[in-house]
Amino acid sequence: MTGSVQERVQSIYEQHVPAVYRFFLRRVEEEGAAQDCTADTFLVAWRRLDEVPDGDRTLPWLYGVARRVL
Repeated sequence: MTGSVQERVQSIYEQHVPAVYRFFLRRVEEEGAAQDCTADTFLVAWRRLDEVPDGDRTLPWLYGVARRVL
């Protein structure tokens, strides 16, 4: 992973992981399941990084992935 790609993935993760994790916590009963679903969501984001929009559109995109992961 090149520096700029790694930095982008890290930035997206650090910025949005709390919100995505809370999304799952409200919908599943176990913290472990919420953690697994969160990890799966960010795995999709990493694999499809070219499709992840920038700015204010990133979190809604992640929520769309999260709904499918759920």
